Amino acid sequence: MILSNQQIRKAVQGGKIRIKPSPEALQYAPSALDLRIGHEFLLWKKPSPGVDTAMNLSTIKVTDCQQYVENLPPERDGTVRIKPNQFVLAKTLEEIDLSFGSKLAARIEGRSSYARLGLTVHMTAPTIHCGFHGTITLEMMNFGPYTLILEPGKTCVCQLIFEELGAKPTGKFDSLFLGQNTALGHGKR
Repeated sequence: MILSNQQIRKAVQGGKIRIKPSPEALQYAPSALDLRIGHEFLLWKKPSPGVDTAMNLSTIKVTDCQQYVENLPPERDGTVRIKPNQFVLAKTLEEIDLSFGSKLAARIEGRSSYARLGLTVHMTAPTIHCGFHGTITLEMMNFGPYTLILEPGKTCVCQLIFEELGAKPTGKFDSLFLGQNTALGHGKR
């Protein structure tokens, strides 16, 4: 079952869904909660000409790739610009906590109005598992022809759709991204 805005609000107020900072009234959509873009933006560095950098997906941990990324600094007015065909990793402003006891999971989705301008917000990773806590990393790509401007802390760039599980999960949730506090996913373990 997908939670409605009233169910989401009740779950936040009752501590079943913990979000810091607390959502504002305008962030509640009919069946989702809008999230704002945070203040960290990373770009993958372009390889040097003639150098073939290959990443073995069977062995590489994205959390160990700091040498391959660089910060995308804000403009003088504090905004961040994503140019056409630019791939950016960014964090949500909000930190989410879905404890095992909540029996809730979520899906992160882009917003259709921004998608129509060419912005994807997650490439293939929409699932926020029950037991997750941390900020959410957004894998954003501007497929449109124009530069897109984001205001960190203000632009509601994505939304969470909450789903109720039929039963509490068993076992231990273990992920590289549990407790993540950077766009590459470094946890607080």
